[in-house]
Amino acid sequence: MIVLKATQTQFNALDGYKNGDNLLKFAKDGNNNWIVGLQVLDDSAFEPIHDQLNELERIEYVPIPDPDEL
Repeated sequence: MIVLKATQTQFNALDGYKNGDNLLKFAKDGNNNWIVGLQVLDDSAFEPIHDQLNELERIEYVPIPDPDEL
């Protein structure tokens, strides 16, 4: 699955963006990257920041390891 990866600067600028009841929140993946799903690009609530979101790097999602498997 492809996700959008933010640098720390991009994360600082975009995380917590709010438009009405819609809130943009990034999460960490298994490589400690700040990520968000591609669907934000199709969500009209985030249209005002679409250009910034489109600048994020597209990467393959890396799941967080299950602690029982370590």
